[in-house]
Amino acid sequence: MPNVFNRREFLSATTALGAAAMIPAGPAQAASGELSVWKFGGTTAEVETWAARNDGFTAANPDVGLNYSYFNGQIRRQKLLAGFQTNRLADVVIAFGQDIPEFAGFGMIQPLDDIAGDRMAGWKERLVPEVMASGMHDGKLYGLPTYVDMASFLAINTDAMAEAGFDRPPETWSEVREYAKAMTKPDRPGIAFPATTAPVDINIFEGIAYANGGRVFDESTGKVTLNGPGMTDALQLYVDLIADGSTPPPTSLTETFFRDTAQLFAQGRSAMWIGLSWLNTPWGTPEGLNWTGVPFPRPDTVTGKFPPVSAIMDPTAILMVSSRAKNPEAAVEYIDFWSQNDQLKIWGGNPEIARIPAGKVAWGEAGLAEAWPNWVSSYEAGTLFQGAEPMPRFIGVSAVENALGTALQEAVLGQKTAQQALDDATAAAQAQIDLLRG
Repeated sequence: MPNVFNRREFLSATTALGAAAMIPAGPAQAASGELSVWKFGGTTAEVETWAARNDGFTAANPDVGLNYSYFNGQIRRQKLLAGFQTNRLADVVIAFGQDIPEFAGFGMIQPLDDIAGDRMAGWKERLVPEVMASGMHDGKLYGLPTYVDMASFLAINTDAMAEAGFDRPPETWSEVREYAKAMTKPDRPGIAFPATTAPVDINIFEGIAYANGGRVFDESTGKVTLNGPGMTDALQLYVDLIADGSTPPPTSLTETFFRDTAQLFAQGRSAMWIGLSWLNTPWGTPEGLNWTGVPFPRPDTVTGKFPPVSAIMDPTAILMVSSRAKNPEAAVEYIDFWSQNDQLKIWGGNPEIARIPAGKVAWGEAGLAEAWPNWVSSYEAGTLFQGAEPMPRFIGVSAVENALGTALQEAVLGQKTAQQALDDATAAAQAQIDLLRG
């Protein structure tokens, strides 16, 4: 039976989603010398294609010696902070937009406005405004995005759904529990979610909580808000799914991060799984596995005090320049290379279909329209990013999300109630925030 993963259904609901080495801005200068670049994260297709396209950069810039390194995306914060502290940070860093306020606040990266000369006009012309804005902080552009990811989404085995007597995906949290229980078998849990301390796993949870009016931090007051009802009730949903007997063992959840959870789903070892917008597309599924994906269902009643959002999004391959860049001219040349349409087309389905593209040109690519017709129709209607907000981004986000990760695990493992875990996390994170902010 053919795979009926229906990308039209996947985003059917999203039609409503919507300076230490600074040089003066001026005409572009010929780039030469050594250039170090660190890239963090990416799908297999992305990582392979990025490395191959680097050859195009070096061919066009024969006087630049490119030293390019790739690292797992989940170690980026530790690696970059250590590199900065030891004065070994690469000239160009390709990491996550979520980190920009913190990195800028620590003086690790510099505004591109100050070093990009006349390149800015071309970037604005070629990039989708809402996506380019994800590289902004305090009114300046600190990073050039190539795409964004959105949270949170639900993958569903459509055969298992039909077998359980359902003819549509769940639409509310209570229905998620109902479906998960009905789709559970002795050898196949009804639902799986990643609950490790990996940043992506935390972002997946945040997407669910933000739709419930939760926030991890209130910038207007400088207070950590992990223990508000919007967050607590979202964590209680995780706890309830476990108590229902609808998930793998709790210890498995805390040891199985997002990619491993995707593999469980692909292997038919869970009927549903919670992830980011790309779900299984980076790794694929067997031909006989019929599945679809939808934005994660909304709470029956919003309990948080903040405005609920349709999705949270982040550019997870955004190019930034170190404040200690030894070769800022070559760094700008490298960023400009990745802003060109030939590179931006990569995210238009040839070869990568797992990302929401930054480049306007990618939205006209046939591959993207075939893979994600609802992304394209929503983009063309101007509603794709409607109601969406950036993933949490502020100075101290690392400390807050580290505390949140601990709380997730404590609640999932039954060591504390959801409220107790988030109360303790709030206190611990607030202490760190107060230290950072003096």
